[in-house]
Amino acid sequence: MTRVWALIEVAIVAVAGSLLARTVLQILAFPPDQIWEHTPTLFLFMVVEATITLMLVLFFLRMSGESLWSLGWRGQGIAKEAVVGVVSVPVLFGSTFLVGTLFHVFLPEQISKTNPLLDLVQTKTDLALFLISSLYVGGIKEEIQRAFVLRRFNRFLGGLPTGLILWSIFFGAGHAVQGIDNAVGAGVLGLLFGLLYLMRGSVVGPIWAHALYDMITLGVFWFLMR
Repeated sequence: MTRVWALIEVAIVAVAGSLLARTVLQILAFPPDQIWEHTPTLFLFMVVEATITLMLVLFFLRMSGESLWSLGWRGQGIAKEAVVGVVSVPVLFGSTFLVGTLFHVFLPEQISKTNPLLDLVQTKTDLALFLISSLYVGGIKEEIQRAFVLRRFNRFLGGLPTGLILWSIFFGAGHAVQGIDNAVGAGVLGLLFGLLYLMRGSVVGPIWAHALYDMITLGVFWFLMR
């Protein structure tokens, strides 16, 4: 029963936030089909989804007598872990470059000509909203979510390698709207974020690495590519 319940927790943490956020937007009279058409709507959706997901993680942790500390959210050594996260950023961009190169060589027909997410960044307000979501959604929510899932796999669901691979695939699939090449790149990034968490035993480094990666990507697009 413990294994079954752990699987239920992982499934809920994986998809419930998105489903409930869509319901919230419908209640607020935001049509779900407009989520990817307007930056403020997408931002609202992402923030609501992230908040619900984090609340679910905290709820399940409390139910099992755990806390964010058990996921590596510690005040001690936070500066050191932040530095580790910052230093990891070049490796992340290197992996993105490698994936892009492999697609250019072997699957050029699958290369995305545009990124619908970045295409929404048209004004300084759009940029500010995406920068905020980079920290809160990409950094804090996704890395705490990943740490929770990996911990459940480690204790109940077949071990860390299985959890890391499956969650990286799931993470990449969640970016499919940005194109197959970007989805594969996101899956590789998810794998690296997970490895960083497992090596350090702290979510602080992955949070910084993820947030900075997203912010730098936005900055490069805003100043050089749009």
